[in-house]
Amino acid sequence: MIDVRKRIKSKKPTFTRQDAHKIKGISNTWRRPKGLQSKVRLSKKGYVRKPSQGFRSPNLVRGLNNKGLKEVLISNIKDFSSMDKNSVAVISSTVGKKKKLLLVKEGLKNKITFSFDTKKFIETVESSLKKAKEEKKAKEKEKKAKVKNKEKQIKKKEEKEEEKTEEQEKKEKDKVLTKKI
Repeated sequence: MIDVRKRIKSKKPTFTRQDAHKIKGISNTWRRPKGLQSKVRLSKKGYVRKPSQGFRSPNLVRGLNNKGLKEVLISNIKDFSSMDKNSVAVISSTVGKKKKLLLVKEGLKNKITFSFDTKKFIETVESSLKKAKEEKKAKEKEKKAKVKNKEKQIKKKEEKEEEKTEEQEKKEKDKVLTKKI
């Protein structure tokens, strides 16, 4: 049946937006024509075709991937329970790296197939997490160094201010002493 779907999809036209070939600012992505006199909306002969039910996949293979397996969207460990032998796990894009890594490892324990190369994925994610950790440590060291430098600068300023105030007090005393003589 997958071969039948391939054959049907090969005959399916690419649905382009009405007048996309005429107007520069309009993208080719399909948008439903809404004009009152729109020939595309009326499905007139000689105009761009619009999507309809006739272009759908056969009912038996609808929703299956190229290998004929059902794709199940997974966002947490509980979702693994909804899988069977004829299904493939696809991790949701809203899941973060750390949780994806946990899901993949848990799936491998339960002998679940994934739609991507798990070994390569685990290696890349672990290396990127290590790299991020090292960068974070480096940033923290830089922050601490900056804080120490600021503290040193503040101490130097305070010492200079104290010296200035002491000099000013001496000058004032000298003035007072010179006035009396």
